[in-house]
Amino acid sequence: MQENTHRPLLLLAVYVLACFHHEPVVDSLLQKRLPLDRDAMELWSILGRSSLGVQVLKYLTQKLEAAGENSPGPHSAAHELDHSQAALESLTLPRAISEVVFLLPAKERVQRLLPRLLPGLLGEISKALGEGMLLAPLRCQRGLFFSASRSEDKPRSPYCEALELVLSRCMEKRWLLLLWRQGAWASLKNPQAHADGVCLLTSVLLRNQLVTRGVIWALSQWLNSPSGNLQLTATAFFAELMKDPPVMEKKFLESVLGVLVEKSQHGIGAVRQMAVRGLGNAVRGAPKEVHKHKAAILEVLQRGLENTTCPVVAAESMLALAEVVRKLKAEGLGSAFKDIARSTKRFLEAEPDVLRFSAFSLYAVLASSASGKRSFFTREVWETWVSLLLHLRDPDPEVSNVCRTTLYVCAPFLVLERVQQTIVTSIGLSAAQLQYEVCHCLVRDAPAMLEKLHSIARSRRLENGQALHPAAVAVLGDILEKTRGLSGSWQQPE
Repeated sequence: MQENTHRPLLLLAVYVLACFHHEPVVDSLLQKRLPLDRDAMELWSILGRSSLGVQVLKYLTQKLEAAGENSPGPHSAAHELDHSQAALESLTLPRAISEVVFLLPAKERVQRLLPRLLPGLLGEISKALGEGMLLAPLRCQRGLFFSASRSEDKPRSPYCEALELVLSRCMEKRWLLLLWRQGAWASLKNPQAHADGVCLLTSVLLRNQLVTRGVIWALSQWLNSPSGNLQLTATAFFAELMKDPPVMEKKFLESVLGVLVEKSQHGIGAVRQMAVRGLGNAVRGAPKEVHKHKAAILEVLQRGLENTTCPVVAAESMLALAEVVRKLKAEGLGSAFKDIARSTKRFLEAEPDVLRFSAFSLYAVLASSASGKRSFFTREVWETWVSLLLHLRDPDPEVSNVCRTTLYVCAPFLVLERVQQTIVTSIGLSAAQLQYEVCHCLVRDAPAMLEKLHSIARSRRLENGQALHPAAVAVLGDILEKTRGLSGSWQQPE
């Protein structure tokens, strides 16, 4: 349209045409190249504000779903033309959805379309990340939410922008602020953090009761999709869903649990990790189903500890086992309790921080659940007390914090009462001060244990032959140097 006095009439004519044939008008607008010119922007605004807004949004939703289902067909000139048009629409479609959703007067209409809009937009975000998403190592979940970047600018991904706008019409502003502060939008478009972003998004959707049967059904179709990206996105969604599943979908949980067990053997490490996380979450969200399939789940998680090629899978397996042990206790686990304890202590000196964090976390739960296996766990702590002592000053702050908790719950299994008392009354002491106080007790009450520390310092290996973590070696040297004056007769370690 040219700048002239007839422009308002031309805009009105297009609107009148859309009233009778909105689909061709929308198709024509979707072929406009970005950035949209003034006329295209105004037309989308007119359509969004008008009574046609709901119909236009429904048609855009159909286009979004069709874009997600399209696959390459036979090579031909007509196919190339269709592909060219589809490629152009893929750029303008999220922008059109954003414009219409932003201006649509009735937000409840957006909420009704959410079971179709959410999977469509999330699927396009997932596929846009390419194969790099499947190769990038994921981070292991720590803390209340996720270790995503919290410093992000306004999202630049058009599909992320569209999804944010859609959700702004479906939930309160405080939840959108939470998603932003936790870095959800940055995570969703980051190959390494996409799965964590999906988990965070799902947790917020659950709290807002926006995970409907339609959303669950749509994402369940991705679990066996030819696209590895969609499989990972769906597995992450169901992993978080298992933590707090909607009441109406309880019957669906058993089949999801079976899928997660199957996905735990997937060829893609990221999918395995999300499946294992889901099994751990299921302990809280579906305890009856977990108890029914206890043997299969324990087998999967214990096998995960043997996955040395993918440390995050082993770490996630330990965090999931912590949930299982916390629920079933030593009595409910039978002989598996001892197997888990023996496997876990192998990771206390592991090089990756995430393995040490998960190992100390699981070991703390084992200690608090070992009332029925007291004699066994007393022998285990006798083998692990050196690692528990040294990693109080682990270079990773999260590892050192969880190690302190683990040492506290393991204190009752230590034979020396004075050492037990020192540990349980150590509130206010720094990690270095607590180490010094423990060694002071050893000088007076257990010189053989102090001699063991000297022997380990010389060999840089624990008594079971496992190499100490380099940081633990340095900490041990510092401890023995400071306690040398107390023991008097001890020689300085090599």
